Amino acid sequence: MSHPRVLVIDAGLGNIGSVLAALRRLDCSAERLQQPPAPELSLDFTHVVLPGVGAFAAGMEALQASGWKSWIKDVWCQVDRPLLGICLGMQMLATEGTEGASKNAVVAGLDLIPGCVDRLNVGLDFVMPHVGWNSLHWNTPSSELSWGLPDGGDMYFVHSYVFQPRDSSHGLASSDYGQQFTAVVGKGSCYGVQFHPEKSQRLGRRLLENFLALPTC
Repeated sequence: MSHPRVLVIDAGLGNIGSVLAALRRLDCSAERLQQPPAPELSLDFTHVVLPGVGAFAAGMEALQASGWKSWIKDVWCQVDRPLLGICLGMQMLATEGTEGASKNAVVAGLDLIPGCVDRLNVGLDFVMPHVGWNSLHWNTPSSELSWGLPDGGDMYFVHSYVFQPRDSSHGLASSDYGQQFTAVVGKGSCYGVQFHPEKSQRLGRRLLENFLALPTC
């Protein structure tokens, strides 16, 4: 489709304005919605972006309360069109996460890409959270998201927790901050990036262009 129409999910998780601005600089229309569209209107959109900053437990609570959790799983994923989670949005694609959970417990995620979100395990020499530019290395250079992106190109990160996929084939790219961690995940039409493409200048723009070029059924 030559002119994608993108739904940007606004569940009160922040980071919406910069994502919208980045998308609107591309050849697409982007609409910010605080409530899920009716199922019959959902096919008006070609792509969905789930941005977010903050804690896993609070993020999932917000998706549940606003109706986005059920819409993502029961409406959007059923039509098998592209979905991109950014930062916390990526993490919430996982089966479960430990951030914000009670002791020795986990919080259920969207379970779209099997895995667990847990804290970065780094030494005292590393400042937390991890903030700044870091190299991205593609495990699967043939991934549609990696078109035109150099291996080792820098992206902008802000996080303390990381996605640990159960199936290594779902980890499309990695980075390193005291430990190697998964920076891009993908399964079917569902993708997530730990970094902020909207803040990653030229390479982030290219990744968003690649996402918008993904086919819609």
